[in-house]
Amino acid sequence: MGINKQTLEMLLNENNYKKITGNYLSIGRQTVNIDANYTKKLFEKYGYSSKKLNDLYVNEKFDTSTRHANETIMDNDLLSCFSDAKYNCLDRSSYEGASIIHDMNTQIPDNLFQKFDFIYNGSCMDNLFDPVSFIRNTSNMLKVGGRILHIECATGVPGAYLMYSPEWFFSYYAINNYTDCKVYVSVARREGVTRHIFDTDLFTWQPFFNRTENYSDIKACKSINGLMHVIIIAEKGDNSTDNICPIQMQYLDENAIDWRQKYFDFNKSKRPLIKLDQIEKEIVFPYLSDHFKYLGSSF
Repeated sequence: MGINKQTLEMLLNENNYKKITGNYLSIGRQTVNIDANYTKKLFEKYGYSSKKLNDLYVNEKFDTSTRHANETIMDNDLLSCFSDAKYNCLDRSSYEGASIIHDMNTQIPDNLFQKFDFIYNGSCMDNLFDPVSFIRNTSNMLKVGGRILHIECATGVPGAYLMYSPEWFFSYYAINNYTDCKVYVSVARREGVTRHIFDTDLFTWQPFFNRTENYSDIKACKSINGLMHVIIIAEKGDNSTDNICPIQMQYLDENAIDWRQKYFDFNKSKRPLIKLDQIEKEIVFPYLSDHFKYLGSSF
């Protein structure tokens, strides 16, 4: 579990839109998989001072507790460089220093309901047996106006338990009447500096698409020639719910709630999409589908 260059940019972009403050919950301790130089570049891009960040590295305030610690700073220290939020950490055990012990396969206790203003899920659900319990738990833990950032595997990865489609997340937040849900997909098509540090192509996802008569499922699956993740930012509203289950879009009928229509409400949100400078002329769309809109590369 970690904070990588992609999710740090998501956090900074979100913080510029609406300050991350109050009670912050990390699901599991997150290894910071970004070096100091790239972190400073992102801080500069989003208008943040690097002074506190520099001090942490000069004083070698490095992560010594997470499983994949790699001489970068702790996740709570990174958060403190751009936010005044109070850091909390939940895990099923205390082995990496969690302050709240709970198995997310089971319902959260009453004292965690509507407690947090921001939740960061750095790829925990792809290691979990019961993702429905997890997503309902995180929704229940959010205050009204609270937000959650997910990153999860969307293709098979060694060591992952599950993988997720963009539709799975979007349909849940749409049918449960969240005020906004932005769905991104990142695809790493080449080897990175390490297994956790790599550049990606970035896309947004929408529930509406066109399909040609000669569309090939085999060719579509082969188009993902790399590692794909789904990244979600969702915001809870006054009338949001937690327990409604959506139906997969291909089975929607007159007896089902067409959660796809929520897409038009989400589009009215002023929350900015990630902006990237590098635009490639030739790009392979995930699954060769216009579900996806290309935003840029070197993300």
